[in-house]
Amino acid sequence: MAFGSKRALAAGAYLVTGAASGFGREFVRQLVRRGERVALWDRDVNGLDATCAVAGCPQAHREVVDVSDADAVHEAAARTRATVGRIAHVIHCAGILRVGPAQAVSPADYRAMLEVNALGSIHVSIATLPFLRETGSPDARATLLLVASVAGLRGFPELAGYCASKHAVVGFAQSLRDELGEEPVDVKVLCPPPGDTPMVQKLPKKPPIYKLSKLYSADEIVTAAIDDMTSREWITLIDLGSKALWRVARAAPGVMDRVVQWARRD
Repeated sequence: MAFGSKRALAAGAYLVTGAASGFGREFVRQLVRRGERVALWDRDVNGLDATCAVAGCPQAHREVVDVSDADAVHEAAARTRATVGRIAHVIHCAGILRVGPAQAVSPADYRAMLEVNALGSIHVSIATLPFLRETGSPDARATLLLVASVAGLRGFPELAGYCASKHAVVGFAQSLRDELGEEPVDVKVLCPPPGDTPMVQKLPKKPPIYKLSKLYSADEIVTAAIDDMTSREWITLIDLGSKALWRVARAAPGVMDRVVQWARRD
């Protein structure tokens, strides 16, 4: 979803959260392949080690951190800056998924999704923004890329808590982007379609809306997201289905309602 002129990216390290698996691991792999310096965050130390082995960056800086813990995030950000030097781009992938009918999802699962997905995005953004400001310039901009979902653009059955958490990410990103104005930090939000990642593969049953889209590989989604980092657009949609959903949901919500109800049929 890249329209208009491109923007040059600031030079410096990339910080990737949720780097132990899924999109985070794939971002690290592709960035290392492009010759970029990376720092990896996750609460899974073994997963971080595995990512470094897969990506070929055994000496990369790693932080074991739970993004729902604001103090821990701020401390990890300070250590990362001190170790890797200037942080030019933050790619926040850390997130969790719980599915099921809204009335069947436990309060603990609702809380976990809001704390990790929504508050985690806020904590990482606030903690790293000072370092992005010092790196970005009008000619070469820093980037804060928050990974949301198409579920952050429209609610779907059996994804109520996840949708709520990802809607919060999209709203926060748009608000922060407007607050920053002309500052040299681009706030972007990636809203991918369902990905063929461990988080989705482990689901005992996929929500009915998944019938409307194939599962895209992490490679497909991350490749498109990296290519879009220079775009002036703040929402990154990587496939035709997601772009159609976004347009139809805004222009003809009744049509999208019928599509969603159709997907619920056995």
